[in-house]
This record gives sequence, C-alpha cells and structure tokens, in this order.
Amino acid sequence: MRLNEKNERCLLYLDAFTRKPLIATAERQLLERHIPAILDKGFMMLMDGHRIEDLQRMYSLQAISSYIRRTGQSIVMDEEKDKDMVSSLLEFKASLDSILEESFSKNEAFCNTIKDSFEHLINLRQNRPAELIAKFLDEKLRDGNKGTSEEELEGTLDKVLVLFRFIQGKDVFEAFYKKDLAKRLLLGKSASIDAEKSMISKLKTECGS
Repeated sequence: MRLNEKNERCLLYLDAFTRKPLIATAERQLLERHIPAILDKGFMMLMDGHRIEDLQRMYSLQAISSYIRRTGQSIVMDEEKDKDMVSSLLEFKASLDSILEESFSKNEAFCNTIKDSFEHLINLRQNRPAELIAKFLDEKLRDGNKGTSEEELEGTLDKVLVLFRFIQGKDVFEAFYKKDLAKRLLLGKSASIDAEKSMISKLKTECGS
C-alpha cells in the first residue's frame, strides 16, 4: 500500500525520473531492512507447516540471486574488461533468460529476482556502465557495421535497451549518447538513419522527450 502511495505521489507531484530511485529507497526502508525478521518469523512457520515447495522456492531464489550478483560483479567491476562489459552483460542476460524460460517456466518470482539482481550489479560502478552502454550503441550504429542486417541491428538495440532500463545514471547515458549521435550525423557515419530514428523512438518511449 505504501509503495502504491509513493508511486501515486510521483505521478502527481514529482519528476518522472525520481520514481525509480524513490521506489527503490522505499523498498529498502520498508522491506530490505526487515528481511531478517520476516525470514525469521516466516521460516519457522514454513518449517513447522512442512511447506516443502515454499521452502524449495525460498532456497532457489536466494541461490540464483547470489549467483547472478557474484557472476555479474566479476563482469562489472573488472576495469581491464571494460571494452567487453556490455557484450558480456548481454550474453549473461541472454543465458539467464534462457534458463528462466526452459528451467523455471518463466516463473514470476524468478523473473523478479533476476531483474532485481541485475539492477543491483549494473549500478555497482556509478556512471561507468551508463557510459559504456552509450559507447556500445555508438559502435553498433556506426557505418562500420554495414555487414549487419537491419533485423540483427534492431534486435541488438532491443537487447541493449533492457540493460538501459536497469541503469540509474540515465543522465550520464544521455550526455554520451547525444554527443555520439551528433558526431554520427554531422560526419555522415551512421550505418542506418532508420536505425537511428528507431533508437531515438525507443529512448523516447522509455524516458519521454
């Protein structure tokens, strides 16, 4: 109820960009701080009630969250591998999505755990992932990628957009993206004007004008 109230206040009184950090802060204060107490009370009830499936699910969710954060941290925090960070994150996300579909039947709880864990890891290094995502898009939208089909390029843009949704430093991304876009257009270096328009349209849908 409190989270819904916060969401409503954002819509009525605040800038749209404040919604995500505000909800995250509310979740931290209202939920995360109390997780040990909730688990302590809830765990006893599950054990006493011999709730095998619920206990399995609790264990599995914790295990997958721990795995994602540990594996993702090695991708995001290794500065020597910055040039491969975005492509490595895309591969990792694709692998998790495949497991979610084939092993977990697109279970909503697992889906949310993957999202939450990804958002945590992609914001471990302030601003750097946002900058590298913008640079990755610049590489893909440049004319050096003319061997890539329109469909492949569109698919890549959609996948990168998923990563973009997780980053908190969207203003940092915007600054780099605008500068790179201007260079591509002024120097005639775009692989496809249709792809440029498509990406701007996607970003507009995500963030507004």
